[in-house]
Amino acid sequence: MDAATITLILKIIIGVVGIFGNTVVCVVIAKVPAMRTLTNAFIFNQAVIDFLGSLFMILQNNLQIPPAVSSNSAVAFLQCFVWRSAIILWIFFVASTLNLVVLTTERYVAIVYPFKYLTYFDRKRATAMLVTVWVLAFVYKSNNVFLYEIQDRTCIFANLSRAASVAIGTITFLIEYLIPLIYMTFCYVHIILQLKSASSTVHPEPSTSQQGQNSMSGSLLRARRNTLKTLFIVFVTYTICWTPNQIAFFMFNFGLPLNFQGAFYYISVILVQLNTCVNPIIYALKYKQFQNGLRVLLKPCFPNLARRHDQESVPTISPRVQPTASHAQPNVEQEPEESP
Repeated sequence: MDAATITLILKIIIGVVGIFGNTVVCVVIAKVPAMRTLTNAFIFNQAVIDFLGSLFMILQNNLQIPPAVSSNSAVAFLQCFVWRSAIILWIFFVASTLNLVVLTTERYVAIVYPFKYLTYFDRKRATAMLVTVWVLAFVYKSNNVFLYEIQDRTCIFANLSRAASVAIGTITFLIEYLIPLIYMTFCYVHIILQLKSASSTVHPEPSTSQQGQNSMSGSLLRARRNTLKTLFIVFVTYTICWTPNQIAFFMFNFGLPLNFQGAFYYISVILVQLNTCVNPIIYALKYKQFQNGLRVLLKPCFPNLARRHDQESVPTISPRVQPTASHAQPNVEQEPEESP
């Protein structure tokens, strides 16, 4: 088999795994009450985006338009500017990046600025953010229609000037890759420093009451770290999957040669599309709340699977940092909640 055939097979496998894995994530979050937190709402949106991306990846690679587009202008528009340009698939890819940025922001505010969390992340604002992710992705990638043109009923890539090519390459590289990467890196570094500072206040005490408080603080930090580690792995995976393709596209738009039939290009494309199916695997391996939710969901079908968890529930904890002597403790009932 040649490289193109192998790539097509891998894309189909990735698409099937992505459809299955992201469906499981959506079902667990939707069906298990303890999973219905704001953090998981963003994870749910990520899974929906990646599910649709996986589905359209299979369709895009197996449903080809005929060499000559339709004589009907409306049908020709759909064939060339929508399907051939892969605008729908790229809308999902960009939405996935934007949603990851919002998810990182939610964790950043919850951990670094816990007392301001409800100001920015109540249900109404969270819903508005989720809708904004979709709207921005759709509006931004609509420019793909200008990259193609129809000549003699044939859909071809537009012959762009050097200046236009450089401009498009630079904007794409900055918006779809570099700016989100720098922003999320800053957030995670700041979060890690904040958690290290908070962990220094959690230590064993001889007093029973102090031991109880430190035990609760330790559980809070462990749960918070588990969520953070999971999302950090998601971020690192995103970086690995997107870096080769974005750098290749950026260099190509500046006139450097790129072999579209070469191994590097095929691998870079596979990595981008791999990002649509890898997150559910990360949740299954690292996200303890998702693991518990999956056990709850499967328990009626497999009673022995979660027998040792019969007396356990998925606890709900505040995302705030344990207050020190220099901070007044807010009313716990008014604080945002995060499940570990």
